[in-house]
Amino acid sequence: MRRARVGPMREDMQYISGVLDELEAIVQDASGVPIRKGRAVVDRSDLLVMLDELRGSLPSELAEAEEIRRECGAIVAAAEEEAERIIENAHQRAEAMVPEAELTRRSQRRADEVIDRAERYAEEVAGGSRVYQDRVMGQLESWFQDSIVSVGESRQELSGVPASRPAPPPAETVDGEGEDRDWRVSSA
Repeated sequence: MRRARVGPMREDMQYISGVLDELEAIVQDASGVPIRKGRAVVDRSDLLVMLDELRGSLPSELAEAEEIRRECGAIVAAAEEEAERIIENAHQRAEAMVPEAELTRRSQRRADEVIDRAERYAEEVAGGSRVYQDRVMGQLESWFQDSIVSVGESRQELSGVPASRPAPPPAETVDGEGEDRDWRVSSA
């Protein structure tokens, strides 16, 4: 990397400033053109000499800066082209992913339906098992009650007192795999 020349550049700028002051003096001292306000006649050769001196005294850093500015413009243009290419690729990939996204949405919807159906079925099974449990427990309760009555009658008979039993209520049945089962135990 080049180091900036502070001393010579300052001298160059002072010289350039002096040349600009001379140019200003030439224009100020120029004689005016009659009837044309704001116009003046300037010695062309003096003005061109001054401009050549001015151009020749411009620091080399200005030329380097112009070259850097051109390079920056080329870099920016290349970056813009690359950005456009990346955006185009992103659009193409997004368009390619749309069918995959639709397939994913349909699959998710189907999975949600299956889960919903399974949950409803589980609720039905749980409700049915509660009903079945209640029936079985009722049958067991009835069987134990009948057994207690039967034991009581047997005790009475053993003690010599004849037992009289009321007619039993109709037996409840529990459906089990298509067969009716009578859970009631007869007392003999």
